[in-house]
Amino acid sequence: MDGLLSNTKKLFSTSNVIGYILGILGITVAAFIPLLPVLLPLLFAPLVCGVLGLLVYNAQPKNTQTGIGIRPTASTQN
Repeated sequence: MDGLLSNTKKLFSTSNVIGYILGILGITVAAFIPLLPVLLPLLFAPLVCGVLGLLVYNAQPKNTQTGIGIRPTASTQN
């Protein structure tokens, strides 16, 4: 039974888990690299619209006052 437990510990060691994660990440990157030429043109329009939207939003004046006006006051004349 001790031999079975030590094999399980070797299977799930820290370096093996890191290796599994890096391997899955590498497979995922290798699968998405052929899609990059297709996806990059699709990302261009939202990027341009987002940048222009931020520029318009930041170009608006910050110190706007609303509801302030000069009104005539009633005065009594003798």
